[in-house]
Amino acid sequence: MCGIAGFLLHDLGHVSSVSTIRPDSPYALNARENQAIQMIASIRHRGPDGQGLLIDPPLYLGHCRLAILDPTPDGHQPMCDRKERYWISYNGEVYNFPELKRELIQLGATFHTRTDTEVLLHAFLFWGRDMLARLDGMFALAIWDRHQRSLWLARDGVGIKPLFYAAYHDRFLFGSEIKAILAAGVSSEPDHEALGTFLSFGYVAAPSTGFSGIRQLPPGHEMTVKPGERDPQPTRWFRMPYPNAPTTWSRWESADRLHSAFSESVNRQLRSDVPIGAFLSGGLDSSSVVACMARLNPSPIHTYSIAMSDKDFDESEPARAVANIAHTIHHAPQIDASHFEDLVRAVYHAEDPIADNSMLPFWKLCETTSRNVKVALSGDGADELLGGYSTYRATHLARWYRRIPMWMRQHLIRRMVDGLPASDRKYGTSMLARRFVNAADQPWPRDHASWRLMLDDGYNRSLCCDGNALALERSLTQYTATLDDAPPWLGVMGRMLHMDLTFHLPNDMLVKVDRMSMAHSLEVRVPFLGKEVIETCLSIPDRWKDPRNGVKRPLKDAMRWQLPQSILRRKKTGFLIPISNWLRTSWREDLRACLTKSFCERTRVLRWEGVERVLREHASGETDHAYPLFTLLVLALWWERWFDGASGPGTHWKVDMESVSPQIQIRRLSSPLSSVAGEGTSEASR
Repeated sequence: MCGIAGFLLHDLGHVSSVSTIRPDSPYALNARENQAIQMIASIRHRGPDGQGLLIDPPLYLGHCRLAILDPTPDGHQPMCDRKERYWISYNGEVYNFPELKRELIQLGATFHTRTDTEVLLHAFLFWGRDMLARLDGMFALAIWDRHQRSLWLARDGVGIKPLFYAAYHDRFLFGSEIKAILAAGVSSEPDHEALGTFLSFGYVAAPSTGFSGIRQLPPGHEMTVKPGERDPQPTRWFRMPYPNAPTTWSRWESADRLHSAFSESVNRQLRSDVPIGAFLSGGLDSSSVVACMARLNPSPIHTYSIAMSDKDFDESEPARAVANIAHTIHHAPQIDASHFEDLVRAVYHAEDPIADNSMLPFWKLCETTSRNVKVALSGDGADELLGGYSTYRATHLARWYRRIPMWMRQHLIRRMVDGLPASDRKYGTSMLARRFVNAADQPWPRDHASWRLMLDDGYNRSLCCDGNALALERSLTQYTATLDDAPPWLGVMGRMLHMDLTFHLPNDMLVKVDRMSMAHSLEVRVPFLGKEVIETCLSIPDRWKDPRNGVKRPLKDAMRWQLPQSILRRKKTGFLIPISNWLRTSWREDLRACLTKSFCERTRVLRWEGVERVLREHASGETDHAYPLFTLLVLALWWERWFDGASGPGTHWKVDMESVSPQIQIRRLSSPLSSVAGEGTSEASR
């Protein structure tokens, strides 16, 4: 796991030769080299084990390394092929690299390292861009062709690893984080249309970011950039691997196929030259990961969970029970309302605003885990593949709810729901009921998308300035538009899973996992998103994934011999914090310090009258406004960090160049490569 960053100039005439430090320094750098190093320095937390920079004008290609495979200097990046035509900077892990390596050796490739990076490089030489379909892993990569003078960028199909870019008149910038692009000295304003999506769902959706002019390469897309081409467009290389028609697998065939694919995925993702641990909440997904790890790994593994003083939110006891069964070395640090400063740090590292309140405990979880291991396995992805959310039941129930006469829904049921008392419980009745009646009036499939809303239509009208009503409509349309790419034979259950797998998972869950973990130089692997597991889950008939027949029935059946009934029957609880209580008590003053009349007037996003009302009602316990208020709090913290700071965007990472330059291995190529005889097939020179 690493970080990549760099830029491609469109006009070499703009390259400055003015030194940015003392002329007599052995590390004198011109302005462009200085910017490239600033970009690398801004994401050094993603790869503290080594940094490299290739200077081959018009390209400046950087890398930060978190050494997992072959941690020797042989794995340094950017890495080149034998003839120095192709250079790669790569973030991620390819889990099937030993199998690919054996195949490439049979084709005549010669290897000098034990890294998956070199396997990627040879795969590109022999198979060109078609290599992407062969990869089982998570990745964002950049490959520079010195002969064609072209830069190729690609991102994994599910969107586990990020890749951002910004196209300007004079240059094209890219990086694993938005920080890298801003560190190049560019300025940016908030993207108000993208913020409309954030206010709707609590996250920004690809290809947008919260920063105007900065985009993200969508999951499963690639892009080629050449000097002078100022408006490169992404193209899609990946689609979810559904079968051509519905399968007729039985319940037990589905379970056996899933067990086989999942076990192989865990086994592949245990490949590492450094210690590996696992996150363990005590729920079905993480317990399944740990059970497979314990079976495949003879040495005791370290497992990690979060403890909370509020027992309704605490998962430490079931996690410890699983740890005892699997004989792991278990760690469970406690988090409480005193960790507000950690929330501020988490919002900063998230870069885009994310109102997922599990971000804070996940931040603490990664902080603790990184003290013992460099790699941790996680259970993310199972809910979206196998139907783990309560929203799937809600969608089925909504079809019956809509049969109730409108007048009864509007004037009787809604009034009853509005009169329910506020609750500080994890899933308070008032919060769930209000969310249901507000969304259930929507037709399919907008009802399913509406379960995810942080600010529904009522909140939107009272809290947001004019124009955000259109943003809510755009957001719902964007969510449901993912069905355009779903196979026509999918049923309602399969379509719900498809929407969440292609919209909610990559824009929320995987963003949180990547940013919080990499902020602590920790690699997180997700076995449920292994290539064969996804293919298997998409082939399992809908009826076995329908929660009305048992939540995540195929996984429970698959793990029936490895997990006790107490875990298989345990109700899903969610990885949340007691924000309703904290926003009313310990965080009350911080909340009011962030959400002020001045902030509303200055940003022109929120209406102060509405904000003041929900602040007052929540503080008094009259109504539970926890999720909308947390969304607004994150917006305020994000805005303050990126747009109200005294230094402004692009100046947060100014570093002492004389202290940084010696740490970065710089490779300068003095002249263009005019002609190279390619290795392998002609695919590599496309």
